Amino acid sequence: MMRQPAYIAMISSLLLGLSCLLSQPAAADFYSAVVAYDHGKFNPAHREFLSLAERGHAGAEFMLGAMRFYGKGVQRNDALAAVWFHKSAIKGNPSGQLAFGSLHIRGLGVRQDLVKAYGWLTVAAHHAVPGLQQQAIALRDEAARLMRPDEITDAQRWASGFKARGSGLTLE
Repeated sequence: MMRQPAYIAMISSLLLGLSCLLSQPAAADFYSAVVAYDHGKFNPAHREFLSLAERGHAGAEFMLGAMRFYGKGVQRNDALAAVWFHKSAIKGNPSGQLAFGSLHIRGLGVRQDLVKAYGWLTVAAHHAVPGLQQQAIALRDEAARLMRPDEITDAQRWASGFKARGSGLTLE
């Protein structure tokens, strides 16, 4: 009979190997979709992002939100952009969190809600992604100027308890 630590190590190695094999095509597909988007080939980019998003890819969900928000290759629609940004945000994508929080400041595609805006922007700022962190902090501070102290406390409490939800495919 196999000893417990050896068995756990073998299973861990197997799962790590499988995840690497499964993630390589997704990373390549995401990269090719980003390249297509950057070159203005929005229809193929949209198809690939949609395929990846259907499997839970947070980066692809963010890109679909951006395409809807800016009307790149699809009809501009703030409400659909908000849906895609939210899907990305709850999986821990900092860009999705920044975008979703930003929409709540002005009520674009969602009901204006400064508490949600502050909360999502705080979560985005915690990722310490250069540039994105500063933008999230600046927007959060803008929202805070319009909020009561108890609303800020509520938003901070929510942000401190936020836990990203896993998905089938979250490569960035």
